[in-house]
Amino acid sequence: MRIAYLILAHDQPAHLQRLVARLSAPGAAFFVHIDAKADLNAFAGLAQAVTFCKRRVNGAWGDISLVKATLELMKVATAEAGRFDRYVLLSGACYPLQTPAYIEAFLADHRETEFIETFALPDTTYGKTLERISRVSIRKSKPLGRYRWPLQHFLNRVLPPRDYRKVLTGDLVTGSQWWCLTDAAVRYVLDVTARAPQVYRYCKLVDCPDEFYFQYILWNSRFQSNISHSLTFTRWTPGKTGPDMLDAGYLPQFQEPVVRASAFKNSPGERREVLFARKFSAASAPLLDTIDALAAQRQPYMPGDEESALTKVQNGPN
Repeated sequence: MRIAYLILAHDQPAHLQRLVARLSAPGAAFFVHIDAKADLNAFAGLAQAVTFCKRRVNGAWGDISLVKATLELMKVATAEAGRFDRYVLLSGACYPLQTPAYIEAFLADHRETEFIETFALPDTTYGKTLERISRVSIRKSKPLGRYRWPLQHFLNRVLPPRDYRKVLTGDLVTGSQWWCLTDAAVRYVLDVTARAPQVYRYCKLVDCPDEFYFQYILWNSRFQSNISHSLTFTRWTPGKTGPDMLDAGYLPQFQEPVVRASAFKNSPGERREVLFARKFSAASAPLLDTIDALAAQRQPYMPGDEESALTKVQNGPN
């Protein structure tokens, strides 16, 4: 199986180097986007192991720039000779919970499944309000800085709600930014982006479009019946706007025969099997050593290991 790992990174070159080394296998290739604000020279040690995106995007949290950077990764990877069976989107703060052999066996057992979390928007329980797409959201970083919030509040007071139904005619869904897609699904997203640019343009003013754009396109397509969950473990403290940094307190969960999503994963749906986790850093090295040891001791992946098995979604977004 050929797996393309698409990695969004902006710092922690030592951890990124470890992440790539850990996932390296005969069928694996790595495509890395380094944020335009970062010093590319800091990542020079990876030059022989990865393909860097030449077109670098100046990214910002919750901004369309993250969608743009992800699309750049997808374009670079699909331009490679031959086709990949899988494309796995990770951040530079991710790390595998399993060995490359286990990951490959798991994905081979679910060849048609699109691992991208989707659930209906709005969902106020998890803070995914309709205002994410019906109100104006502007870039959450420089050059506006501290003026960003007052300006956004002003715009949404004087402007009417955006008529999203002129562009977004399908079901509205949201979900985790991190996904694992088939070659067909990745190429479909790129095709829609090229032939229906109005969706991307609309998302330029959407709040957290990285949690909407890919979900919306795939849910409203022939791939809907194959959509499942995200394969990346995150733990969200209720009320916080980002996932926790993971520490040794999570080892009891990571040493289970089948590692499942956190009970606090900031989304509804079952706690299904995961293969990766986020967030870590270079300071996490002792913890990662233990995770590697746990993965090495775990039994090889066997089809049907997950007791609830991955089933096709039949009753709408999970």
